[in-house]
Amino acid sequence: MKKLFLAAASLMVLGSLAPAGAADLAARPYTKAPVMAPAPLPTWAGFYLGLQGGGGWGRSDETFLGAPNAVGFAGTQRYDFNGGFVGGVIGYNWQVDNVVFGLEGDYHWADISGRSSEINLGAGDSYFTKLRGFGDIKGRLGYAAGPALFFISGGAAVGDLQHRYDPGLFGAAFGASQSDWRWGWTIGAGAEYMFAQNWSAKLEYNYLDFGKSSLQYTPTIGDRSEWKDTIHTVKAGIVYHFGGPGVSRY
Repeated sequence: MKKLFLAAASLMVLGSLAPAGAADLAARPYTKAPVMAPAPLPTWAGFYLGLQGGGGWGRSDETFLGAPNAVGFAGTQRYDFNGGFVGGVIGYNWQVDNVVFGLEGDYHWADISGRSSEINLGAGDSYFTKLRGFGDIKGRLGYAAGPALFFISGGAAVGDLQHRYDPGLFGAAFGASQSDWRWGWTIGAGAEYMFAQNWSAKLEYNYLDFGKSSLQYTPTIGDRSEWKDTIHTVKAGIVYHFGGPGVSRY
């Protein structure tokens, strides 16, 4: 009798627990994992300001005009010049989807110079060219791929050029020097990378053609030289963008 009573009590306890456990499982709330919002992509639109510098190498093509050339005189000289520069840049970009276009201006203080070989045999005279500064105003067209921007550029260029004839054994009276600002043109290409909020690093190549410069000699008024100067530049820089790091996915 006692065993029957214990068995009946056990069944009652188990019966009361089973419905309660099922009710607890049904009542547990179910929540979905939160959806991660995509990180905003950089925008290249707006004003920007930066510092940049690099190196340049070019060529001076000199042509002597005036008196007939002597046998030992090389009337045309072609020689190289090279050096470094540092400067700043300012511009504005517009952006439509992945296409970026804008206007940019920059200026650089430069020390890029070179000298010809001896002109008259045994006289020690030579020509000298120095680019003391240069800048440009150009348009840019680029493609934005996330934090990277690839672009081409082109426009007007200006250079502060000095040309000089050093007479050597002929004496200082025959020397001549001329400094002037020459307008020309430039084309180039480069890339930028947005490495932090509002900040990008850039690397750019440009070819610049400053046209022709003229130097009048003294005391022979009728004699002069003309130079045609071209230069290649590679520059790196850091740029601050006032438009922000990015607010939307274009």
